[in-house]
Amino acid sequence: MKKHNLLLLILFSASAALAQTSAKQYLLIEHFTNSKCSVCASKNPAFFNLINQFPDDIRHISIHPPIPYNSCGLYLANTTENTARTNYYGIPGTPAIAINGVEQPITTPILTNATLQGLLGMTSPLWLQVSESGPNNARVASITAHSLSSIPAGPYKIYAAVVEKTVNFAGGNGETVHHNVFRKMLPEINGADFAPAAVGQSVQFNFDFAINAAWNPDEVYVLAWVQRSSDKEVLNSGTRFDPILTATGEAATRTISIQPNPVNDIAVASIGDDRAQQIELYSVNGQRASVSFETQDAGNVSIATATLPAGIYFLKITGEKGVYTGKMVKN
Repeated sequence: MKKHNLLLLILFSASAALAQTSAKQYLLIEHFTNSKCSVCASKNPAFFNLINQFPDDIRHISIHPPIPYNSCGLYLANTTENTARTNYYGIPGTPAIAINGVEQPITTPILTNATLQGLLGMTSPLWLQVSESGPNNARVASITAHSLSSIPAGPYKIYAAVVEKTVNFAGGNGETVHHNVFRKMLPEINGADFAPAAVGQSVQFNFDFAINAAWNPDEVYVLAWVQRSSDKEVLNSGTRFDPILTATGEAATRTISIQPNPVNDIAVASIGDDRAQQIELYSVNGQRASVSFETQDAGNVSIATATLPAGIYFLKITGEKGVYTGKMVKN
């Protein structure tokens, strides 16, 4: 039995499908920041408040360059690759962002709602399906790139970044919680050559990695993307938390039974013969919740609810075989 503590996201709806000629395009935001930079500390909160409103549309990764301080602890954790990714875009200062491979002007705020709204709702001919398996010392990230329609001419690279979702670290600028911290690239910082499959076909990549002892294994995941080398355009990105799609073109979403309901201390959700990978909880007033859960045999998931305020919550469980949703009432 393995216990996970996860910061949860809102329930999603997905339109990408195998039967379609395009997939939902996630916005990959590469966020260049520095844990000793006071300007970063002043601008980052508004940036996170904005992008956190769109958890089903945005893939965020924090990269820590030696700008303006090369003593940043998160930079020092991987100086070579943090520097290389910064140089890839020629980032002149922090905080700065690149969205789907396009470097954005350094402004205050970092990103406006108007700019973000103009980028949402795009589609891609490529769908990336990501899964992870294995113990901490021998993890495998499997990335399947599905060509749903004709892929524009390349050349392309596929990147797979090992990311730590939440890092508690006091770096000196007042920020103590850091989000989606870049740890290392698979297989290496320059990515791997990517030749897309024919339309309707797919190509798979498998990358081995081990989790560093300094990382929290329950917070580590792989973020993959395909990027054109000539102009840095990102075709699409993906993680293991994305919806699992079926050949019929529908997201494999099923309603689950939650017992007891209403609940006081412990709720048990049944997902059949599946195994939970992620739990997400969202209150009706728009607040995200953090809970601990335990996966049990026979597909049961035990969720600790004692510390939750009373109210109605929407539960989403992402398993290895599908996505499950339900409504829960907390006394």
